[in-house]
Amino acid sequence: MVKKIQAFAVALCIFGLAQSANLAVTQEAEAQSKIPEAVVAVVDINHILQVSEPSKNAEEEVKTLLKSRVDGLNERGNALKGQKAELDKQRAIISPDAYQKKLSQLNIDRQNLQREFQVINAKLNDVLVGVRLRLRDIIIRIAADVSKEKGINIGIDRAKTVFFDNKMDITDEVLAKFNKANPKVDITVEEKGDGKTPVPPKKKE
Repeated sequence: MVKKIQAFAVALCIFGLAQSANLAVTQEAEAQSKIPEAVVAVVDINHILQVSEPSKNAEEEVKTLLKSRVDGLNERGNALKGQKAELDKQRAIISPDAYQKKLSQLNIDRQNLQREFQVINAKLNDVLVGVRLRLRDIIIRIAADVSKEKGINIGIDRAKTVFFDNKMDITDEVLAKFNKANPKVDITVEEKGDGKTPVPPKKKE
């Protein structure tokens, strides 16, 4: 009888240990699957793109790459103004038909020049948009690094936020790190279809 009681006690002990082990495993699994508490930060990406040094430098580089084209168009514009002034001086000594013919040609040249200005402005905007998108990606990565340091697990763009507590705003810290990193991006201005030589891409430093 004593042996049966001892065997039963040992069985209970083993069962208890097994239950404790199962409970520990269950608790660990629950802890791992538990959703962490949300800690939110806000970053004004558009503000950083507007005021940061890398953004300003990239914009200047784009304008520099297109400067020769713009200067050439301006020179042609000034030449057309000079031709128009000279034609007006000759109006009294040439026939009306001759005057009208030359004036029509000048107007055609002026319209063509305006279209070229529109093309170059569109090209400038397209390149700037591409550069800003690449800089935006870098800003997001830096914001993620800052957030990790602060224990933040959710980041929201200011442009998509209706309201928030100013203490959640980490824009200044992200801006400082972005300026310090001073990232460079390749800038390529394609000049296809207009008979001009393509401008080579800007090499990373």
